[in-house]
Amino acid sequence: MNIPALKSVKADSANRNKNNNGNNEINKTLKGVLLNTHVKNSGGSVISFDEIQDSLLMHSSKSQTDEVSEESSFDTAKAVKPLLIGTALLAGGILGLSTVLKKSSKAILTSQNFEQLPDIAVNMNIKEEPQFAIYRAIRDPNFKNILGAVGVFIMSGITLACKNFVDGAKEIWLKKQSADIEKNLQEKLIQVETKAFSGKLEVVNDMLNNNVKTFDRIINGKNNFGSAIFSEFTTFKGANKEEKAEENQEENTANKKEKSTKNLKYALLAAGVVGGLFAAGKISLSNLKKTAKYSKEFADGFTERTIDAINTISENAKKEDVPMITELLQSICAKPQYIKDIAKKYNLSEGEISSLINSVHESKKTIFADAPTALGGIPKKIQYYCYIDENRGHLYNWILNPDNKFTKYIFMAFTLTSAIGYIFKQGMDAVKEVTILKENAKTELNLRKRLVSVEIENFKSKKECAVNPLMEDFEKQAQSGKKTKEELKQLADNILFETKNGPPYI
Repeated sequence: MNIPALKSVKADSANRNKNNNGNNEINKTLKGVLLNTHVKNSGGSVISFDEIQDSLLMHSSKSQTDEVSEESSFDTAKAVKPLLIGTALLAGGILGLSTVLKKSSKAILTSQNFEQLPDIAVNMNIKEEPQFAIYRAIRDPNFKNILGAVGVFIMSGITLACKNFVDGAKEIWLKKQSADIEKNLQEKLIQVETKAFSGKLEVVNDMLNNNVKTFDRIINGKNNFGSAIFSEFTTFKGANKEEKAEENQEENTANKKEKSTKNLKYALLAAGVVGGLFAAGKISLSNLKKTAKYSKEFADGFTERTIDAINTISENAKKEDVPMITELLQSICAKPQYIKDIAKKYNLSEGEISSLINSVHESKKTIFADAPTALGGIPKKIQYYCYIDENRGHLYNWILNPDNKFTKYIFMAFTLTSAIGYIFKQGMDAVKEVTILKENAKTELNLRKRLVSVEIENFKSKKECAVNPLMEDFEKQAQSGKKTKEELKQLADNILFETKNGPPYI
């Protein structure tokens, strides 16, 4: 009777053991998943950044830019060296000047009077009419001189005001013309900049098409598949590489021929210049030889004629002819023996003959002469003189001499002529400057047109510099086989987005 109860107890115990074993297996599985997910992965290096690397287009290629060399440190020797050289040159110049002054002062003590430099007068030149009028008013402050000075000052003010008005009108007109020229230039540059913008779009479109073809070939294993994804957005087409290579080859050949022709022209020109210089040098040397020959012939003829004149005059042996004979002897720098022979004809004493020889000798050595008093003034005296060449001087003369009608006519004629001439000159200068502005605007426009291709090529080069490393990295990852087609497709989409919207920007 106790057997059923015992069986029941054993059965319950068996079921409990079975449930405990099942729970233990489940707990072990959950524990392994949790450990693998949260403990082992967080503690190890299994976390992958492939997705973020692909979206940021991170690649392992080296930078294409050159390393910037560090600036050299401050070199004290190089910085101080020019200062030392400049100081040494300045000190040397001062030393040389002081040496020259010392030698000059020493030479004065031992040199003859006729060998020394002559003294010069101090001439104070009054060139401006207001200063001249003030000088006259200070020297003689009478009514006419003061009235003349006031008239000169009034005319100076009127002239300055009229000149400023003409100059201001010229500048205003030039500014307006410059604004109009700049406006026309900017309007014409719209088409040029549009062409450059279109060319940049064409570059981006060609790169997108080529990259799509590359992605399609690598991911799908196709060779030559055309892609029309981006062809709907633009209406221009790019030349293929073979056509571009042929065009570049033809252009290089033409450039080489043109350079060869230019070099030949330069060589011929250089040879012509050298030949011309050689011929010019030869002719110049011949001219110098002929000049020396003619000078010698002239000197010999002059000397012979002078000697004949001296001999002719000395035949009469008149005392009043001695000064003339002296000048003739000085002109040919006669020798002492010839001077003595001529002096004996005049029965001159030994002292007179020695004086004559000394005078000829001094004239031979002396190369300086005193300036005429009318031109150079009186030495050691201050002399004022006036040089007036403006219309205000004629106004001053008219005010001081109102009775003479010609002073009025001269002033009015000269003033009117000067005013008309100045206005005409400013007008011609304004027309010239406007013409130059227009021509410069045309030159700027032509230059911008020629720079369109350069700008597009520059943009293309920068784009390729940014995208080509990404394409190379994409091909490496595709060849490695570590990424699936979906991952490669996502990377290709990122590269296309970077090509379309990345720098350099259109």
